Amino acid sequence: MKEKKPDAVVWDEEEQRYFAKLLPYASSLSGPIIDVPHVDAFKKKGVDTVSKQFQAELKDLQDRIKSFVTTASETQKVYQAHFKFEPIVGEVYHLYKGKEHDFLSLIEPKEWDKEHLGSFRLNSEYKWVRQ
Repeated sequence: MKEKKPDAVVWDEEEQRYFAKLLPYASSLSGPIIDVPHVDAFKKKGVDTVSKQFQAELKDLQDRIKSFVTTASETQKVYQAHFKFEPIVGEVYHLYKGKEHDFLSLIEPKEWDKEHLGSFRLNSEYKWVRQ
């Protein structure tokens, strides 16, 4: 029967040799204490920093989504209106409330006594942008 070495002795049973000198840490009882660095402050700082970054990115995304929804809604509203002309990119047109349907016109609100819903410019992407 093999003699069991004490726990403090670093012995490899398979290779039948001591390997304490190969360890990256002290293995004797009189060796220096292994002190784990205090990383809580680092973690807190990292969490706070990344949390602020995520909050800023989330706000930017929310603002972009609001802008997208507004543009899509207004573009849809203008395209659903009645008009009997082909709008020119870059020109401003006026949307009015009609009896049955909204309609798009070249006539400015100050020249006409109709309920004005907004003025819109057709951009190069064929989206209607409120003026």
